Amino acid sequence: MISIDATIRYSAATNEVDIAGSAAALEELGNALLQDGAEVVMSVGSDPSPYTSYLSGIRIELREDRMVLMAVDEGQKMLTFTGSEESMTVLADNIRDLGREGDPGEHQHIEHHEGHYYLAESPVSLVVSRKDR
Repeated sequence: MISIDATIRYSAATNEVDIAGSAAALEELGNALLQDGAEVVMSVGSDPSPYTSYLSGIRIELREDRMVLMAVDEGQKMLTFTGSEESMTVLADNIRDLGREGDPGEHQHIEHHEGHYYLAESPVSLVVSRKDR
């Protein structure tokens, strides 16, 4: 189990997920995405606004020849990433790059579109935000 000081907010109505953390937390998250079977425990705040709830963590599953599929298990309050090591590496690099090169307050949208080269079609829309304290 990996513990990261970041939060995951979720809106069931829009299927939007927001992961927010410091540069160091985004680096840790990127590294965790490359560990098959990893479970990442995240911080939970007191007010998820404008989202409806917090998710408590992330599960990672590496699978051969698959683009990254993002899903939310509402019952377990978990975000899951399933994909090949190659596809997961692209996602991990994007998240780490935001921490390394982005400015505090900056964010990026990570979501599937027609012809996407590393994300599988999913109802989940992901926003990753750099929030340095």
